[in-house]
Amino acid sequence: MQNLLIKLYICYTFRMNLGTVKVQIQKPVFTASLERSIAILLLPHAELSGSIEQELQDNPLLEAEFEGTEIDAEQMKALVNLPSSFNNQRTASDEEDRDFESSSLANMMSLEDHLFHQLFWEISDPQKREIGNFIIGNLDKDGYLHLTCDEIAQTMKVPDVSIVKEVLISIQNFDPYGIATNNIRECLIVQLENRQSPYRDLAIRIVEGYLDYLASKKYTVISKKLSVSCEQVMEAEALIASLEPKPARNYRPSDPSIYVEPDIFIRKNDEGQWVVETNKSGLPTLKISQTYRNLLNQPNISSEDREFIREKITNAVNFIRNLAQRGETLTAIARYILEHQKEFFNGEGSTLTPMSFKEVAQHLERCESTISRAINNKYIDTPQGLYPLKFFFSHNVSRQEHENISAHNVKQELAQLIEDENKQAPLSDQEIQAYFDCKGVHLARRTIAKYRQMLQIPASHLRK
Repeated sequence: MQNLLIKLYICYTFRMNLGTVKVQIQKPVFTASLERSIAILLLPHAELSGSIEQELQDNPLLEAEFEGTEIDAEQMKALVNLPSSFNNQRTASDEEDRDFESSSLANMMSLEDHLFHQLFWEISDPQKREIGNFIIGNLDKDGYLHLTCDEIAQTMKVPDVSIVKEVLISIQNFDPYGIATNNIRECLIVQLENRQSPYRDLAIRIVEGYLDYLASKKYTVISKKLSVSCEQVMEAEALIASLEPKPARNYRPSDPSIYVEPDIFIRKNDEGQWVVETNKSGLPTLKISQTYRNLLNQPNISSEDREFIREKITNAVNFIRNLAQRGETLTAIARYILEHQKEFFNGEGSTLTPMSFKEVAQHLERCESTISRAINNKYIDTPQGLYPLKFFFSHNVSRQEHENISAHNVKQELAQLIEDENKQAPLSDQEIQAYFDCKGVHLARRTIAKYRQMLQIPASHLRK
C-alpha cells in the first residue's frame, strides 16, 4: 500500500510540473509576389493568354501591343528600384517552398498528361501509340474505360483486336495501376498483381468472387468457401483496403476546352543550326502606360493617387518580369535538353541520355522545384514530333565508373535480350541480373521483374 501511494505521488508531481512548451517551427511563408511568380511559371501556353488578358483588365497601367517595344530593364529599375538584372540564384525562399511545390504539382498535373508521358516511354510503334491515345482520351473522371477492345478496334479500323488488347494491358499497368480498367474488380486485381504481399493471391481470389461478401464483412463465409482462416481473410481485406478504387482521384481533371500547344520550338535554321524559340503566338507585347507614368511628375496630384499609380506600376512591372522569367527558364531548359540529347534530335537513335531535375538545376543555377514547375504540363515541338518536356527526364540506373544509363534504355536492352534468348531455355530474372552485372549495370531482381511487367513480358517458366 505504501509503495502504491509513493507511485501515485510521483505521478501527480510529474503531471503538475508539466506545462505548455513553446516550440519554434519554421514554416514557409509565401508572399503574394512569389505566389504570382509560381502561378505564371506553371501556366502552359494555352492558358497564358487568358492570364495576360485578366491582368490587363485588373491593372489600368498595363497596356498591350502586338507591335511595339516592350518595357526594358532600365525602365523597370527606374520605376520601382528593381535590380538591373534578374537574380536566378537559389534563395532561401526557393528552398523553403519545396513542400509547397510537391503538394501542389500533383494537383496541377492532369491524368492525361501523366499517361501520355508514359505512353511515349513504353510504346514506340505508331499504330499502338494511336490506339493508346484513343484509350487515354476515352477514360471517365474516375479513370475507367467503358469501351471493349472489339469496340475500339471497330472504331479505329484495327483488323487485329489482339493489338488493342496488348496496348490496353500496357496502359493498365501504367502509374496509377488499374487505370483504364472496366470495373472496380478489374481495377483492384491489376493493383494486386503489382503488389508484393503473402496475401496477394488470396486477395485476388476474394476480389474475383467474393467482393460483395467482403463489403458485408462476412469473413466466416469467405473463409469456408476458400478453405482459409478468418485471420487470413482479414489480412487480405487489409491489403484490399489499401488499394485505390478510383485511379484518377489524385490527378487534376483535364480541361476539355484546352488543347495542347507547344511552349517551346526546337528547329534547324537555314544554316542547319539548331535553334530554340519560345512560342509567342497570340501573346501581346506588354508595356507600362506612358500617360499614367507622366502623372507621377504632375505637382498637383494627390498623395493617394500617387500611391495608387506607384502600386499599379509595381504590379505591372512584376507581371512583365514574371513573364520574362518564365520564357528565360523554359528556353534555358530546352537548350540544356538539346545539348544533352543531340543523338535523339539528330535522329541517330531512340535512346535518351539520363537526365534529372537536380543536374539541370545545378547547371542552370536554379532550384530543383523551379525546374519541376517550369516543365509541368509544357510541351516541346521538335522535328521528331510533339513531346511533353517531362519525356526527356528519366531516372538513372547506376553503372560502374560513375556512368549512368537511362531506365528507358535498360528496358529496351532487356526486351532485346529476351527477344534473342533461347526459346527452349528462357532466361530467368537471376540470369538477366547477372548479364547486367557483367556490363556494370546493377539491378535488383525485383527491378527486373518490374521492367518485365511494364514490357508485358511473362516470367521465364511462361515463355517456354
